[in-house]
Amino acid sequence: MHRFPAEAPRVLAAHRQTYDRLVEIVQRYAVDGDVERVLRSATLAAAYGWWAPMGMLADPLLERLVIDAVRDGQPPVVDRARSTGRVLHVLSEAYAVGGHTRLARRWMSRDGGRTSDVALTNQSVALPAELTDVVHTSGGRVHHLRSDSPDLLARAVALRALFDDVDVVVLHVHPYDAVALAAVHLPGPRPPVIVENHADHAFWLGVGAADLVCDFRATQLSTGLRGIEPERLAVLPLPIDPPLVHGVAAELRGRLGIDPDAVVAVCVASDAKVAPSWGRGMAALVDRALGWAPRLTVVMVGVPAAGEWARVAARHPGRLLAVGGVPDPDPWYELADIYLESYPSRAGTSVLEAAVAGTPVLTLEDLPATEPAHIFQADSPGLVGLPRVGRPEQYVTALRRLVDDADLRDREGARARAAVQAVHAGPEWDAALERVYRQARSTTAASVEGRRRVRDDGYGAMLLAFMHTHRPLSPLAVDAVAAPLGDRYDEALQLDVFAALNRDAEAPLTVRVAGGWERADDWISDLLVLAEQQPRLAVSLPFVPGDDRAGSETTAILVRILASIGQTPENCGTIAVESAVPTDARLALPGELPCTTQALERLALLLRSPLWTPPQPIHDVDPGPGTGRPVETVAALDSSCTEAAVRSSVPS
Repeated sequence: MHRFPAEAPRVLAAHRQTYDRLVEIVQRYAVDGDVERVLRSATLAAAYGWWAPMGMLADPLLERLVIDAVRDGQPPVVDRARSTGRVLHVLSEAYAVGGHTRLARRWMSRDGGRTSDVALTNQSVALPAELTDVVHTSGGRVHHLRSDSPDLLARAVALRALFDDVDVVVLHVHPYDAVALAAVHLPGPRPPVIVENHADHAFWLGVGAADLVCDFRATQLSTGLRGIEPERLAVLPLPIDPPLVHGVAAELRGRLGIDPDAVVAVCVASDAKVAPSWGRGMAALVDRALGWAPRLTVVMVGVPAAGEWARVAARHPGRLLAVGGVPDPDPWYELADIYLESYPSRAGTSVLEAAVAGTPVLTLEDLPATEPAHIFQADSPGLVGLPRVGRPEQYVTALRRLVDDADLRDREGARARAAVQAVHAGPEWDAALERVYRQARSTTAASVEGRRRVRDDGYGAMLLAFMHTHRPLSPLAVDAVAAPLGDRYDEALQLDVFAALNRDAEAPLTVRVAGGWERADDWISDLLVLAEQQPRLAVSLPFVPGDDRAGSETTAILVRILASIGQTPENCGTIAVESAVPTDARLALPGELPCTTQALERLALLLRSPLWTPPQPIHDVDPGPGTGRPVETVAALDSSCTEAAVRSSVPS
C-alpha cells in the first residue's frame, strides 16, 4: 500500500498557510486598485501553489481577484462566428527539451489549413527553432510579450489585442500565468478560449479563462478537484509523430557494451518519475527483474547513475545502464526490444513514442482508478486496453515472458503501435481536434462565480511526496518560486511578502545596526524616531569601538542623540545597546542594517506595509451559517491516502 511521509500533514499545513497569506497580498492590492500588483502577486501565489502542494488544484478566490481587477463589470462576450482561419497559441515559456513545447508544436503542425500564431507571455530563454519553423510555415507570427512589455498588465493588454485577429485561442501556459487569465477577461468581445491541461496533476491558474479545458487523458481531477463541469471538458490525445529512423541501435549497443544476445528494455523518464515517491520505486522492480531474467539488460534514459540506481548496477554488472539526460530520446527507442513504462509515475509522451515505434510496452498500475492519485498512472487514450499488471511479482513474470519470447514481443509491439497510431496520429487525431474546436465554440463563457475551493489533503500528500523525492520534505520558501516574475518581484512586493508571512510573530522585528552609527547623527536620529513610532521595531546597537564592558560610552552617545530628538531612555522605542548580535531574537532581519538612507527607507517601507494587518475576508462562496468564514469541500488526510472521506468543513 502506498503511504505518504509522516511529515506530510505538517508541510501541507505550512504550505496552505503561506499560500493563503500570498492570496491576502493579492487581495490588498485589489482593494487599492493596483492592477499591476494584483497580477504580480497573483503570479507569485499561483507559482507557489504549483510548486508547494497544499491540497488544492485550483482557487476560484484567487482567480476572482484577478478577473475583477481587469473586468469592467460586464460579463464576457464570446464571438463564436469568426472565420479568419487563424488560431492563437499562447505559451508562458517554450523550451527545446520537454513534452510541453513539443505538444504545442505538434498541435500546430497538424492543424491543417489554419494559420498558427504564437504569443509568449514570459519567454526568458532562446525560442526553439522547431517551434518558430512550424509557426512561419503556417504563415503565422511569433509575439514576444515580455521583451515588448516588462509590466504584466501591459502584456495582458497586448495579448488581448492579439485575440482580435483569430478564431480560437489555445492556452498552453504555465500554471502561474496571471497574464493570460487577465487577458481573457479584459473588456470587449473575444474568441472562444481552450486551456490545454498539460499540468493536469498540479495546481494551476486559469479555470476562469477556460471556455473549454482540454485534457490529454482522464478528466477525474478536473471535475473532482477543480470543479469543472463535464460539458466544459474535452479529451485530445497527445499528438505523436511517426518515429524517425536513425539506424543507431547497433552503435549504441557497442558503445554501451551490451551483450549481443541480450534483450534490451529501455525506459525514458526523469528521475522524479521513477523515484520511490510513496515507498515504492522503479529501481526495486528492475533489480528484481534482472535477477529473474538473465538475458535482460535495462537502459534508463534520463536517470543518473547515482544512488539506488548505482547500487542496482553494482549488483548486476553491465546489465543496468543509467545514462542520464539526453538531448533527443528518439535514437534510444531503436535500442529497445521492450519498453518499460516509468513507475510509480507515468512519463506521458515517451511511452507513446516507444509504442508507435512498434515496441511492446510493460506497465505496472497499482493505484486504484477511483482515487485522485491515479492521475500519476492514468493511461493516454491510445494505451487504454493494452495489457498491464497490478503487482510487482506479476510485473517480473510478464517481463521475463517478453524477454524469453521474441514472437510475443513482435505481437505485442504491433498491437501497441496499431493502438497508438489509431488515436494519437492520422485522421482520427485530426477529427478529435476538430471536435475540440466545435465544442469550444458551443460552450458558454468561462466563469468562476459560485465556485468553491476544493481541498483533498490525501491527494496533496501524494503530490507532495512526488515533488520531494530528492530533497528533504520541508516547507518551501516563497523566494524559491519567484523566478517567473524576474525583476517584477521588486522590493515593495518582497517587503509585503515578509510582512504577511511574519504577521503572527509574537515578538518585535529586531534589526542589528552596523558599526559606525555613532558618526551618523542624522541617520541614527531618524532610526530612533522610527522606532518610537513603530512598536513592532526593536533596534540593537553595537558598542562603539574601545568601549568598556558595560557599554558606558555607547550608552552616553545614545542618551545624547535621544535628547536631541526630544526622547529619553524611558519614553523611546525598543532600543538595546549590545556588545554582540542578539541570538534570542525570534524575528529579525538578516545581517546588519547599514547606515544608509536607502536601507532606512526600506525598513520604514517594511514596517508600514499594510500586510502586517489581516485584510477583511473575501468569501469565495456563501459563508456558513453564523461563521463569517467561507465553506470549503475538504477531503481529510487518512493514514494511507487510499480512503479519503469527503466532508463539508468550515476551516479555521
